[in-house]
Amino acid sequence: MSELSTGFKILRRIVKTGSMKSLLKYCIEPCEKCGKRPIDIHLDKLIGIETKKCLKCRAALTILDIATGITVPSFALDNTVITDVMRKSYWRKAIISLIKGILYFGPNKPFATGSPLLIVWNFTNQCNLKCKHCYQNATPSALTNELTTEEALKLVEQFAEADVTTISFSGGEPLFRRDIYEVAGRAKELGIYVSIATNGTLITKEVAQKLTKAAHYAEISLDGATPQVHDSFRGTPGAWEKTIQGIKNCVEAGLFTTIATTATKTNLKEIPQLIELTKQNQAEGFFCFNFIPTGRATEITNIDLTPTEREDLLKLLYEEMIESMIKKGPKIFSAAPQFTRVGLEQSKLIQKKMHNPGSAPAIPVGHYGNLPGLTSEVAGFIGGCGAGRVYCGLTPDGILTPCVFMPIPVGDLRKEKLEDIWLNSPILNDLRDREKLVGRCGKCSYKYVCGGCRARAYGYFGNYLYPDPGCARSLEVPLSENVPSKT
Repeated sequence: MSELSTGFKILRRIVKTGSMKSLLKYCIEPCEKCGKRPIDIHLDKLIGIETKKCLKCRAALTILDIATGITVPSFALDNTVITDVMRKSYWRKAIISLIKGILYFGPNKPFATGSPLLIVWNFTNQCNLKCKHCYQNATPSALTNELTTEEALKLVEQFAEADVTTISFSGGEPLFRRDIYEVAGRAKELGIYVSIATNGTLITKEVAQKLTKAAHYAEISLDGATPQVHDSFRGTPGAWEKTIQGIKNCVEAGLFTTIATTATKTNLKEIPQLIELTKQNQAEGFFCFNFIPTGRATEITNIDLTPTEREDLLKLLYEEMIESMIKKGPKIFSAAPQFTRVGLEQSKLIQKKMHNPGSAPAIPVGHYGNLPGLTSEVAGFIGGCGAGRVYCGLTPDGILTPCVFMPIPVGDLRKEKLEDIWLNSPILNDLRDREKLVGRCGKCSYKYVCGGCRARAYGYFGNYLYPDPGCARSLEVPLSENVPSKT
């Protein structure tokens, strides 16, 4: 059994007790006497910062010290790693969000965090390109009662207070709004990890330098290894050259840069070349997105991959992921929840070839990156599709959705608090319960590990609990079982 598996098992045992839940509730609320949350005092102590504590906090922290002493060694983390993690405010927010998730939802499979680990914020519907697959129907003049700068800054404050770990500013094209640097920069100041998801065409050397002050990370879309494929898909001649230059400018400025691609029949054969372009341009990662039939993409469902094509692509990505980890190349990611299942299956084949079942290679786990020594039990706890579970979307006018590809309103942040929506939305709670899945995904032995893409289920069938039709395992059963009757 891996250290990671052992750690998760011990953690689940500890938090199942009623007394521990009471302790966690006390630890995430500010203490009137100490002026800080006990959990923050505890995390400070782990990196050598001592704070005066009242008697009640001392008692709580003694128990936390014992729990930490039991759990942390099981994850095989050395003190250097712990210190480095605790010094980064966004990692601390993630840890606190995990603790909140245990308190509010329990140590369930799959796990749901107490506040979003990631909010993808479509900052504007304006865009300078005309992409065929745009989920926002973005255009140069697409203004839709967008949040003002003042409203956006207030939301950033609220997100920081709620322990949101990451905000990804997307669009449209987020760089269309002049206040992006102010709003994103404020989020960074408040300890949130900030990403900019952009088409890259507006990133001059000067813009790249400004982004290094406002963000940690740039995700730049490139949907073809050649100008012909990319420009056709993006609807604008000359876009490829500008995007490549934008990537180079970000890398040169020292910004963590990832190239993002939506896989379709149009560019499937170019994926290896796109990974090679990632290496040539010294980008840190390559992210392969699923095709989702929403927005303008509903008009081009004919270019979606078949289940077999997607399966073969995920196997290729897994091979590239392992090779990149060995050679210290760019990190390889995929938004397809099936990537974890494919990784588990492929890792078993690799172990068999190596004649060493104890040396499990890394397994991709979507929102959490790639983890070594992962078992199917822990992968089920971490849990595949993160829509409404660890992640949500935000529209330019402040409407919260389970996912940017799933345009279902679950709350209005102009009127409601994020935490109230996150904890109480019936739709989000549906998405956290894999027992509610129907059809093939509900019967699949990998439903906790993967669960299928809920946005694809909604896009194709109008029901977020229906199966994801893009999975190769769906070919193993009759259509009547895979897609339930709508009657």
